[in-house]
Amino acid sequence: MRLIFVLLALMLLGSSASAEEKPLTLFAVNVGKADAILLQSGQTTYLIDTGTEESWGKLSCALTNLGVTHLTGVIITHTDKDHGGGALTLATSSIQVEHWYAPAYYTDVKEKKHPAVMAAALRNQAVQWLQAGDTIPLDGGTLTVLGPLSASETENCNSLVLLAEGGGGRMLLTGDMEFPEEEELLKAGMIPPCQVLKVGNHGESDATSEALVRVVQPEIAVISTNSTEEPDTPANRVVKLLMGAGAQIAQTQHAQAGVLVTLENGKASAQLMGYGEFPAQMTGIVLTGRDAKADHIRIRNDSVQAVDLSGCYLRSDRGGQQLVLPAGTMLAPGAELLVSTQSSEVPGDIVWPDEKVWHKSKDDAAYLYDAYGREIAYLP
Repeated sequence: MRLIFVLLALMLLGSSASAEEKPLTLFAVNVGKADAILLQSGQTTYLIDTGTEESWGKLSCALTNLGVTHLTGVIITHTDKDHGGGALTLATSSIQVEHWYAPAYYTDVKEKKHPAVMAAALRNQAVQWLQAGDTIPLDGGTLTVLGPLSASETENCNSLVLLAEGGGGRMLLTGDMEFPEEEELLKAGMIPPCQVLKVGNHGESDATSEALVRVVQPEIAVISTNSTEEPDTPANRVVKLLMGAGAQIAQTQHAQAGVLVTLENGKASAQLMGYGEFPAQMTGIVLTGRDAKADHIRIRNDSVQAVDLSGCYLRSDRGGQQLVLPAGTMLAPGAELLVSTQSSEVPGDIVWPDEKVWHKSKDDAAYLYDAYGREIAYLP
């Protein structure tokens, strides 16, 4: 498994054996019943959706293992929490993001509360709003917005539908597109045959029509879901339809890390990916000194060795806020870090770009996780 994941890392970081070929790769991270997809071609790497806030540990684990420190762009297909929930946490990390993208059509939230807007604002960046016909730079290929063609009251039907072309083939990425958006795009003749289909809406029965599958003719169908979290995914109808069309079905829930799909010289292949050995889990790290009134908390190193907390993240249980500790965060034996917020009168060693993080009157447990999503400290 370790060698397989190293190969994946090389591909996603643009270090393929033949630079001229520039294979197009899609890595659907196992983030449960949610979406987080790394799309890579040449020197461009996009993260399409960010999973839920709670699944950040799984996404962080994948990004850490792959050595991803820079993204050409982050694309939020729509505002649902299982697609954009991790955007704000990502924005607190040290991962560089060149561009933030989102569909021009959306519902249920005001612009200032849009997950892409909030994340970009933390970086003093702006969102690029996408509409059908727009293109996004893709080294060695093209990335085109096919839809939505019109606004919908159903947020899933405002999902960005993307056509990625490269490696001698095509991938259709559908977000949570349901039947109405499918029908609109099919009637407009916007959807071509594609070797790879990222199945819409986690394989639920309100998406992936016979007409869509007949036009796309996918060789590989990727489903991002977890049947324990959402028992009706993937729907039996969808699975039978795809199998009947001769598609290989790859589900993220069947892989420890996720599903890797590669298009090279017009040939598509899919693999279920695992991780190699993880580094030893750090010990002796303590959360202490939480003060709801002062809105701060302390991280103390009670071990006899210095620890590198880069990429570790704090979580407030009550509000669900998360903060990724910046690269280069070192803590000497016996030393403490004060983590304050924008509500704190005294700035800490690290300032959480949020306010009123710790609840003043109700229980609010604090957690510290490492970059692999493993709990290393807890304060009830």
